[in-house]
Amino acid sequence: MPGASIIIDDELTPVISAIGIAVSHPGELTAAFAAYLLASTQRRFERQTGPDGTKWPPLSKRTSMQKVRGRRRGTANILRVSTRLYSSLVASSDDASAEVGTNVEYGRVHQLGGEINHYARSQRASFKKIRKRYRFVRPGTKGAVDRNITIGEHSVKIPARPYLGFSEQDRQELIAIGRDWLAQETPR
Repeated sequence: MPGASIIIDDELTPVISAIGIAVSHPGELTAAFAAYLLASTQRRFERQTGPDGTKWPPLSKRTSMQKVRGRRRGTANILRVSTRLYSSLVASSDDASAEVGTNVEYGRVHQLGGEINHYARSQRASFKKIRKRYRFVRPGTKGAVDRNITIGEHSVKIPARPYLGFSEQDRQELIAIGRDWLAQETPR
């Protein structure tokens, strides 16, 4: 997955590995882990929080004022206007691992934050005088005037809005899933 993924190797790994070794079909157990982690990641999108429980930074005023489908975008549904990133979340597992990630190119920027540099450019734009001011309009609009404009070099900062990772609740739930699975596997 070239977009974004996180591999965590911490104190939880030996516990889960021990459970996985004790199970006769570890692929079924890791599939249960992957399904839980996918649902947990999707809940983070709905709650707009990171794995540590902190709220995502709010949208900039410029972004919230943009029009989407003829209406102002607003501040709700951060990272979910088109639902492309949310819909691209996938879980995969094998006998030794479970993972959740995305293959969307911009998934990494939203997970870790970053800066996008735009180079200076020149282009033609259409303007029309509306209420004593010239405004951008679509090319070909009646009464519009085309002009060459230059847009200077600038950068856009995107704050980190982490959605991949483990919360303490996730760790406890994974251990509970493993224990339940182990109790189901061992005969009494």
